[in-house]
Amino acid sequence: MESTDNRLLDGIIRQAQETAKKTEEDARLQAAKILEEAHLRSEKEIEAEHKASQQKLKQVELRLQANMASVKRKASLRQIDESYLSVMRRIREKMHCKMIEPYLSSWIAEAALGLDLKEAKVSSSKACPVTEKHLKEAAQLVKKHTGSEVVLSLDPKPIRSLGVVLSSLDDKVSFNNQVEIRLRRFDRVIRTMIQEHT
Repeated sequence: MESTDNRLLDGIIRQAQETAKKTEEDARLQAAKILEEAHLRSEKEIEAEHKASQQKLKQVELRLQANMASVKRKASLRQIDESYLSVMRRIREKMHCKMIEPYLSSWIAEAALGLDLKEAKVSSSKACPVTEKHLKEAAQLVKKHTGSEVVLSLDPKPIRSLGVVLSSLDDKVSFNNQVEIRLRRFDRVIRTMIQEHT
């Protein structure tokens, strides 16, 4: 009976040991699996964090490049504006009667063509007055280019700045060919030339 009990006890102990060993082995395998999964998860999280930080870095770099381009563009525009103002100041300084007088006839003809009237009166500044000679030359230019005849007369009322203003006899329509207005007409061309040379 004692040997049966011993065998039974030995069997129970052995079975308990095997169960404990298997449980321990299962626990080790499960712990190893948990550790491996945790390691893989942490690697994925590190990779995801790395990608997110790279993406943020790219966005910061793109923003920086855009800001730098904007600053360069603003500086370039400022330089163009400063150059434009400087050029316009020099042009205005050089504008005097001796310089524009040779062009008065063609400016009168241009204004006469713009008005497209049979008769017009011509105003000029006291600093650079239009003469009968200018009127005659202008009428000849209109005739040459269009075949039409125009009668031009001097307007006793002077204008303030250099150039000419042609008006209908009743003053209802006019064509302004003063230096300041002509410069404004060529504003885009002048700015383009400045941009090309800056």
